[in-house]
Amino acid sequence: MAEFAEGTVEEKQSFWGNMPDVKGYMDQKLPTMDKSLDTYFDKNMEAIIEEWGLLVENDILDLERRVNKVTAEIDQLYDHKDVINERVQKLDAVISDLEGR
Repeated sequence: MAEFAEGTVEEKQSFWGNMPDVKGYMDQKLPTMDKSLDTYFDKNMEAIIEEWGLLVENDILDLERRVNKVTAEIDQLYDHKDVINERVQKLDAVISDLEGR
């Protein structure tokens, strides 16, 4: 008898499950903190970025290019460190000669 009873038991559905799904209607009607914040940020994003000095994607790309350029220059100076030291020693000797006169 239990076998037959299982087939006749109707599954309970929630109240909201029976409502027609009107896309976006409920989302528009029910206010939430997230929606309020999203609206605020959408309207004021440029002013917030400016006021707080936040970086945007173009700023980050520019900084990456500048870091790469400086890194390349440092590498070049490091590669020529011996030549630079030699020139410094020659200049130091010339300065010492001039001071001795």
